[in-house]
Amino acid sequence: MELPDFDTLKHWALVEPERLDELLHKQIDALIEQVGPERQRRLRGLQFRIDCQRRLAKNNLDSCIRIANMMHESFYAMRSQINDLQHETAPLVDGAVPGNNVIRLADHRRDK
Repeated sequence: MELPDFDTLKHWALVEPERLDELLHKQIDALIEQVGPERQRRLRGLQFRIDCQRRLAKNNLDSCIRIANMMHESFYAMRSQINDLQHETAPLVDGAVPGNNVIRLADHRRDK
């Protein structure tokens, strides 16, 4: 689908925002249709959550911040899961101390 030129999009944003929203949803639907059926459900669910945040927002900036917060929460959860997996699978060498333990210098000197 060919996008209108910038001036047309700007005009729609100022005068006909519903037309711009319609174009946005057509583009999103076309993109989701390109993936396999197993991922379409997940993407449609994610798009639903994004649309809900856009509706709850007071203005476009609030919408942007809400969606950015959703992304940050998702990345934080993914990072936490990756860290948990790394700690579960990291082999301990004899005498090695796991990375989350602290050895005080005074204790280290006393052991020698």
